[in-house]
Amino acid sequence: MKTFRFLGLLFLPISLVILTSFSTWLSLPFAAQNPPTTDLPSRLLSVANNYQVLLPDWQRISFGTMPPIQKSGSINIDGFLKRWAAGDTPDKYLTLDDIEEALRPDLLSLNTIAKTVSNLELNTVALDAFPLVEKQTLQHLAEVVPNLGQTNTAQIPPIAALIQANTPKTDIYTPLSTLLAQNPALGKLKLNQIDLSSYTISDIPNIDAVQLSNFAGWQDTLISGVPGLNALPLTSFPIPLAELGNTVARIDFIWGKAEKRRQRTISGSDVAGFSVPCEGQNCPYIELDNLENLGRNVRGKFEGRSWISGKYQQVEGGWGCLKAMNGGKEPTGRLPYGSVFKVVVMEANEKTDTVDTALFFRFKNACGATPYFIGPVPFLTYKVNAPIFIGTLDSPQTRSISTPTSAKDVALVIPGASNTPTVKNTAQFNCQSGQFSQGVYLDKLSKSIAGIESSGGNYSAVGSYVCAEGGSNCGVSLGKYQFMSYNKYTQEQIVQVSGGQEFLTKLSQGYQPSDPEVFQFFPPTAQEAAFQNSIADKINLTSKEIDPTTGQNFSGERLIERVAQKHFGGDRSQVDSKAKDIFGRLSLKNYGEDVLKSYKQNFQGC
Repeated sequence: MKTFRFLGLLFLPISLVILTSFSTWLSLPFAAQNPPTTDLPSRLLSVANNYQVLLPDWQRISFGTMPPIQKSGSINIDGFLKRWAAGDTPDKYLTLDDIEEALRPDLLSLNTIAKTVSNLELNTVALDAFPLVEKQTLQHLAEVVPNLGQTNTAQIPPIAALIQANTPKTDIYTPLSTLLAQNPALGKLKLNQIDLSSYTISDIPNIDAVQLSNFAGWQDTLISGVPGLNALPLTSFPIPLAELGNTVARIDFIWGKAEKRRQRTISGSDVAGFSVPCEGQNCPYIELDNLENLGRNVRGKFEGRSWISGKYQQVEGGWGCLKAMNGGKEPTGRLPYGSVFKVVVMEANEKTDTVDTALFFRFKNACGATPYFIGPVPFLTYKVNAPIFIGTLDSPQTRSISTPTSAKDVALVIPGASNTPTVKNTAQFNCQSGQFSQGVYLDKLSKSIAGIESSGGNYSAVGSYVCAEGGSNCGVSLGKYQFMSYNKYTQEQIVQVSGGQEFLTKLSQGYQPSDPEVFQFFPPTAQEAAFQNSIADKINLTSKEIDPTTGQNFSGERLIERVAQKHFGGDRSQVDSKAKDIFGRLSLKNYGEDVLKSYKQNFQGC
């Protein structure tokens, strides 16, 4: 099963005011001045002490509308070849595999994309605009496209043309599956053997209903290679892009390149942690403070903390077979919006009291990820006293210090397309990557729980009818994580769907839903959101509770066990209870131990 990372674990409980673009930029409470250069849509969030922080409006931003990358480059590591050109938007150099863990585009179909992208008419989109189709054999298409095998071949124009081009005497007025059974060689044909420009996507009936992950080679497909995907808002992916955490700070000072030796930082990487010191020379940074701005007599957790410029300082990044790229280094920064991209402080200008930020991306495959060094993509410009979104401060302990870049007055060095050498795969796999909270790696915990609950990830799984708490709560367990239908996190998602409350009422009476009903009322996006919200709350609350076996707060392995127990038996379940489920198979204690064992196995080979 593919693992994935969680976004939006803690949503900000604050009001939103939608703006038209980044044409307004705030430096003081309610004061708008110095518009930045980027045109991304934005929104205002009201925070403490009458401050308003400016954030991107991800509901109106897609990969195709993000700013273009500023530098060209390429990488080639053991045949893993990628190129990007200055002026390209991210959809032209990022593949589905690059964003799979963070956004799960593989769960989408063309039909689900078209329901959100209003101007996407699949019956007018040329078939060759969906190059993933060209890689499929006829046998595979007959297996994954609903009812295609039972369709008269003549009613599938591109497939009929392909078969006639290879075996002209074949009777195409025959169901496709019959032809493939009669002549297995036809099943090996691929649509790239004919010109597809004259056909539309609708010429292959029901292909728009196929989940992208069911197509062979989906991982290597560019975002721009899936019709409409580059126009899909980033909040409309199965795992929507969102703010991670709820911390906002104020920029107190902006310091230039003459600065050195900064210890108390909030910048780094998901490999080195997010408090990596800057030793030696060339440490430009923004100095942060709490939003209260009451002077030196009132000291908060942000007083004097530094976000170091990634234009001049690099940290350890990447993992697995792709870690060696860019020397295993990436600009120091933060992941306030999850793992899709990294936010980096760039040029700190003391004369104008302004600082530019940029986004950096990374590439991934099944065995690893490059450091975040694909950039820069212009983001936001800030001024002294501006509130800035930080995200979450949870991070593992720092294991390194930053190192200066080789450039002095230019951006981070990125391998050029004409002279990039082939790098041999000598990097060791580093499992300690991904989103985390209180030291718990959430992608690995989700994989462990899903492995027990639904054999790894069956979003349509339906469990037995159960009544708890003396019969006051009755319902059915649903989906990948087997949430009970009376669970508040489940209900928060289902009631948002038309007819959702009626569906919940039926479940409370013992109704067993069909697979389509589960996907209608509790789709993968909703299941992941429910898990994100639930597990974040459980981790945060449990870490403050006392473990009766140690007399200390739950932490480490015991935190993982107890959080798993709560998922299985509820927040008020007895710690390490030996009471078993209704099937008499697993006790609360056994469940926690099994989840921990699976969680630890995810780190084997590191």
